[in-house]
Amino acid sequence: MTWRRSSTVEQLPSDPIGEAVAATIAEVLGGASVELLYAPPGDPIPRAPDGPVTATAAGVGPSGWGTRLIVTLGGQRASAVTSANPQLLEILGALPGAGLRAAERFWAIRGDGASALTPALQRALRDTIVVEALSHHHACSGRGATTELFAEIIEYLIELSGSRVESYDLTHGVILTDRLSDEPRLEFRYPADLREAKRAPLLFDGQRSVLVVDEEGRARTELQSHRLDRLTPGTALLDAYATEFSYSGALVAEATRRLGGLGFFLRADRSIWIFADGQPLLVRRAERWTAFPLELADAISGSTGATAATAEILVQAAFIISAQRHGAILALVDDPDSLVGIVSSKDRYDQRNAADPMAMETETRLHHLIDAEDLDARALARFAALDGATIIDRQGQLIAYGAIVSSSGSQFEGARTAAAKTLSHTAEIVLKVSVDGDITVFRSGEVAATLLR
Repeated sequence: MTWRRSSTVEQLPSDPIGEAVAATIAEVLGGASVELLYAPPGDPIPRAPDGPVTATAAGVGPSGWGTRLIVTLGGQRASAVTSANPQLLEILGALPGAGLRAAERFWAIRGDGASALTPALQRALRDTIVVEALSHHHACSGRGATTELFAEIIEYLIELSGSRVESYDLTHGVILTDRLSDEPRLEFRYPADLREAKRAPLLFDGQRSVLVVDEEGRARTELQSHRLDRLTPGTALLDAYATEFSYSGALVAEATRRLGGLGFFLRADRSIWIFADGQPLLVRRAERWTAFPLELADAISGSTGATAATAEILVQAAFIISAQRHGAILALVDDPDSLVGIVSSKDRYDQRNAADPMAMETETRLHHLIDAEDLDARALARFAALDGATIIDRQGQLIAYGAIVSSSGSQFEGARTAAAKTLSHTAEIVLKVSVDGDITVFRSGEVAATLLR
């Protein structure tokens, strides 16, 4: 992450809260450049350069100093940000203002103390920044939802993440939407009234059922996985019982696509996922937030030249694998011929017809039983669950699966990491998913990004 402080004069005010805000935003956007620019009390705050990859907000900082928070995406992410990427643009635009509003709240509590924030306050500040950003998201802002409601929902999910009910690791799914316009017959506040109902998370687990809450914070009804068309008649049903569908939170995602609003899903691995418009938006894992899906999509599409459909398949497959906590290697290549000497021909699905049928190895015979002509994310995730690397080309065609990559290895890294690093010298991009759910992006033998740490 990259952040810095500057001033219109030689002096810099003491601002540990602002520093924590800048570090958090850089973390959420995976390496964005963040600057805190100060001006003494009474002096004007310089304007920041406008641009599609820069967002700013200005306010009053510590001891009355004027403060401008400037966030800029750089490198490959900058080239990928266009009007076709509204989710990333919206997060970028919302975070500077959210950061300053969160800072104001903490300045009011702590005054202008120069001491660094305690770990507990740092966690609270990170959550507050996300709450402030969500309150200005187009899916809910200006239609009744308040920052207090968002804060209560996230706090409730954090509470559940450390609990077990009837020996189960809890999952929970809720969607906050204005789709239900009628007045409820009874008042059931969310999440306050659910805290007393011990089994409520089991009923609305986000895998078989999602709780629908209106923007005044009233729990209204459930949306069941096998009746997704109940509130939106005429829409297609989904195979919502598929393991990868339920574990990944895709039921909550689909609910936001059909009903609008924001969806929240607590996974069994204790991470909290927020969805909008059918897509994952933000992730809280190990007490930190990241725009993981957006960053991953941009890393793929912005640096490989892959089609939008191929990038989406890779993102969705990585999402599924991470949710299931399987280790995997996913790679995208421009020229399959570059794999000669790195991947054995018997692991090459694309070369299945080139072998002599009379001399064909058993592994090659298996390729002829596989239906991978119209590859989707679920099929890709299934192949990737096998030991070895799964490789596709820019058009999303399967090149190899279960492929053993020849690598020198290292005493300082595992076999999967060594294989992914070696493969990345040939492939345009390689994603290594660990059994803990982390995703590491390799390019040219180097780590380009680490997600969900």
